[in-house]
Amino acid sequence: MKAVSGRLLFREFPDIKKYLWKNHFWSPSYFLASTGQVTLKTLKKYVENQSAKNL
Repeated sequence: MKAVSGRLLFREFPDIKKYLWKNHFWSPSYFLASTGQVTLKTLKKYVENQSAKNL
C-alpha cells in the first residue's frame, strides 16, 4: 500500500523528492490495527509519539 501510494505521489508531484531523505516518501516502519480492537486514545497516543526521526 505504501509503495503504490508513494509511486503515485512521486509521479504526480515529482518535485517532492527534493524535500525527502533518500527519496523515501514513507517511513520503513508501520503500524497496523483494526479500529475494532484499538481505542481512539491508543491511536492518538501512537500518532503523538511519532517523531521526525521516523521520517
